[in-house]
Amino acid sequence: MEGLNYVLPENGFDLVYKGTFPLGTFDFTSYFAAAEAAGVEVLVPLITYDEGVPFVKEYYERQSPVFIYGGILQAVAVPEGWELTDGKCEHTTVAGLPVTAAYPLTSKNENPLGAATYDPVRFILPDAIERAGTIETEAVIKALEETSVETSSAENFVFTSSHDVMMGENPNNPDADYALVMYFQWQNGKMVPVYPKKIMEEAGATYTYPPWSGPWD
Repeated sequence: MEGLNYVLPENGFDLVYKGTFPLGTFDFTSYFAAAEAAGVEVLVPLITYDEGVPFVKEYYERQSPVFIYGGILQAVAVPEGWELTDGKCEHTTVAGLPVTAAYPLTSKNENPLGAATYDPVRFILPDAIERAGTIETEAVIKALEETSVETSSAENFVFTSSHDVMMGENPNNPDADYALVMYFQWQNGKMVPVYPKKIMEEAGATYTYPPWSGPWD
């Protein structure tokens, strides 16, 4: 979160509010009130547990004049998010894997709810073993370092020199089809891709805004 103090000003934004809450919080009235009083226009939540459901419901029911965009909203960034929130996640933008939202980024959309676990077992490790021609540890490790294979989360899944996952939108390789975290907006019960811009345009999608008053007016 501290990195936002540097990233936001560089992109023309000011950090005007930052709040935390304990696990098990299901009433977000005071948090939304504080954010609104601080003049928040774009709220970036980082909620990795079930608290995301009452958070979104509170947002919708109070018609909070802020735009919820990105961050982590785990309980809502899944196909079941619409039912879990009774449709009150409408206009909420969440970060997620393309396959989770059933977006056909690759031809390997086989397991939408467990891609991070499924891909290594189904695609990455078998590919490395096949290229290594053995299951000997060092040989497989060397093959893994040279991985370049299509998975459900990337057309070209590769590792960096430090063994991290190479992510899309890399400034050194802007056209490479690496693993990608996308942003989806809930619209009429569907997760619609709205970032990266290229994919949003290819999908013919546009942003939608709540019907109540806010900074989008």
